[in-house]
Amino acid sequence: MSNIYKKVIRPVFFGLDPELSHEIACGILSKIEKSQISKSIIRYLVPTKEDKVTICGINFPNRIGLAAGFDKNGMFPGVMSALGFGHIEIGTVTPLPQPGNEKPRLYRVPEESGLINRMGFNNQGVDSILERIELQYPKHKRSSPLGINIGKGKSTPLEKASDDYLTSFEKFWQTADYFTINVSSPNTKNLRELQQVHFLEPLLKSIDSKNEKLSKTQKSEKVPCFIKISPDENYSVIEKIVALASEQNISGIIATNTTCTRPVGKKNYESGGWSGGEFIERKSNNVIKFIAKLTENKMPIIGVGGITDTDTASRKLDLGAQLVQLYTSLVYEGPLFPSQLTCRMIKRNSWFT
Repeated sequence: MSNIYKKVIRPVFFGLDPELSHEIACGILSKIEKSQISKSIIRYLVPTKEDKVTICGINFPNRIGLAAGFDKNGMFPGVMSALGFGHIEIGTVTPLPQPGNEKPRLYRVPEESGLINRMGFNNQGVDSILERIELQYPKHKRSSPLGINIGKGKSTPLEKASDDYLTSFEKFWQTADYFTINVSSPNTKNLRELQQVHFLEPLLKSIDSKNEKLSKTQKSEKVPCFIKISPDENYSVIEKIVALASEQNISGIIATNTTCTRPVGKKNYESGGWSGGEFIERKSNNVIKFIAKLTENKMPIIGVGGITDTDTASRKLDLGAQLVQLYTSLVYEGPLFPSQLTCRMIKRNSWFT
């Protein structure tokens, strides 16, 4: 099946505009999502093995997750679970629907196995996405946990960003298995300024306060929250972010988002966030290693960036990540990649135990 994807399906999709290809793929997957029979057939045909792990009180069937951005509107999390992902993160979700940035805004970099995007949080808004998730992938009926990646609207000033995060947080609170607080996308103007202490401290404090209040009202545990950080910040900034996260009861760190920088000699590429390949892998791994050492491996880390095979996934885990996520390699390797990667990692680990 992998060879069929690379030799037949991928060339067809790569002959089309990248975003059009993505929309077609999402349309197909969303139709499959609505059929329990189709998802059952996928589960029967796709070879999967469990590699169970519990992080922040959440039970994950394996360590491989789908990064935010692929399924922005929560259209097919059940299909992604059937294909072998141990968790699925949707979004980024904003309170109101928004179209995102002007097209074209998605580019392939085949020679680097990479993508460049400047999408700009295009999504259908919290109410529409919540209604779909509750209907098609309800909590307590999931085989893989669901993360909700939340951000601020394009027109919302930084001073009022907390209002946007809190709106999505409260509405999704009973549905999300965990939240990701996205303050690091390079494609919403000035969003990364939210990583500065004077913005980040009140934002995280307000989210933790809301989490505490809702847990008491609903007589339930607080929902774990992760903060997704940029690979482009220096270590002194990252150290402050981690300290604030710990002080405000944030559960863990997602390291990292896409990068605005480019590989040596590749400066003529389009602007936007770079994902995929060895370049972002190195940057992401350096951040993971730093945070793991800084926190003495006590703060959970989800590693993202440049996962293309067993070695690249294992490196992130060896450096201190507890879970990993991927997106770009799904485009290049095909839909069987997550299940194949999990099986290979289990086999690899058995060799060393």
